[in-house]
Amino acid sequence: MKKIFRDFFILFGLFLLWASTSRVAMQYVVDHRDVNTWWGSYQCLHGDLISLSYLDFVPVFRNAPVNIPPTRDHTGPKNTDLYLYGDSYSWTVKKTDFPSIADFYYFNRDLPMRYHLDSTKRNVLILEISERMLRDVFKDSRIMNNVKDTLPRNRYAALFELKGLFNPLINQNLQCNLFNYNFIMPMFETKAALNYYLFNRASGDVVISDDRQFLFLKTTVSRTSTASSYIPIPDEDIDRLADTVNKVYDHLMAAGFDEVYLAVIPNCATIMQPAGYNGLIPRLYNNPKLRIATIDAYTTFKNTTDVLYYHGDTHWNMEGERIWASIVSDQLALGAMRNKKTSADTATIHKP
Repeated sequence: MKKIFRDFFILFGLFLLWASTSRVAMQYVVDHRDVNTWWGSYQCLHGDLISLSYLDFVPVFRNAPVNIPPTRDHTGPKNTDLYLYGDSYSWTVKKTDFPSIADFYYFNRDLPMRYHLDSTKRNVLILEISERMLRDVFKDSRIMNNVKDTLPRNRYAALFELKGLFNPLINQNLQCNLFNYNFIMPMFETKAALNYYLFNRASGDVVISDDRQFLFLKTTVSRTSTASSYIPIPDEDIDRLADTVNKVYDHLMAAGFDEVYLAVIPNCATIMQPAGYNGLIPRLYNNPKLRIATIDAYTTFKNTTDVLYYHGDTHWNMEGERIWASIVSDQLALGAMRNKKTSADTATIHKP
């Protein structure tokens, strides 16, 4: 009997691992799990941190709607192709957010970036990265191995390429297949309520802000994690970070891009709880060694009175995304003006 149980659990574990790795299998699971049944998947629509902490019953953490002004119009020439190599912050960014571009290509940084530049266009690449991932991604220059000049099947083809043997979302998929069921949720929600009301804290990997208005990812407020907004960072670490970014920048410029920008998105804790901030973004941006052009959302975000982040999510809200897209559009316009001026000066120099 023990052997039967042993073999059963081994086979079950292998099947679960395969299903959690396979994109086709996971899509089938998602499509066929009825959310309204006891075996359906837990649906929390108010933020990823609420989902992690099961604090959906606390109204202040739920995502409130934000009124978004219309996108600015642009009547000038559109000769810029914009390549955005980003993370979950820029998943919902679209071409219409940048009115002055000819075409837009988005690539998920968890997967290889495959591109082919149009030599008749101004080709601009933005490396968008969340602050919590900055030091890990640029601890070395491995990002250069993921960026290749080769024509993809279509502009979104890189989103569906495999990276190695395992799905990069395998941990979330295993969580979904093992524990994310409606009949289990009351147990998690009861524990979350006890922690919140009795101990004034959240469950799992989530921390409540000092003013109790926001949820933060625990690693972004830890005193030991490199993702943290508060962990002390020696100046020599900032120098090494700048050196690595410069290597990546040189590689990408040599690959044919006309302009490459670094765009670091501040942690929610950086903006909404700034006391004790380690200054990672401004220290890197102002480092004299850094040669890459930067898109500075940090300065704009910290100087606004508007709430630019969801209360129960790690990400910015729609207003934060709109402001960032506006900053990018302004930066692209300035770059175009610089290029035009440089071209005019060159023409003047070589004029017979």
